[in-house]
Amino acid sequence: MKVMVISDLYNRIFAVQQSHPDLYVEYSIWNRINMGLPEEYTLPDQRVLSVLLEDRK
Repeated sequence: MKVMVISDLYNRIFAVQQSHPDLYVEYSIWNRINMGLPEEYTLPDQRVLSVLLEDRK
C-alpha cells in the first residue's frame, strides 16, 4: 500500500524551498531519500553547482 504525504515534508532537501500543498509524494521512497542524504545536503548541491558555474566563465 502506498502512503502519500505532502511534499513540503521534504523541503529541507532543496536550496530554494517552496511550498506545494497540492503535491503529494510516496512516503517510503522520499523518506528513504531523505534519510540517505547528509543533513547539510541540498539540491542543487552548492559545491557541484559552483564547479559548473566556473566552467561557464
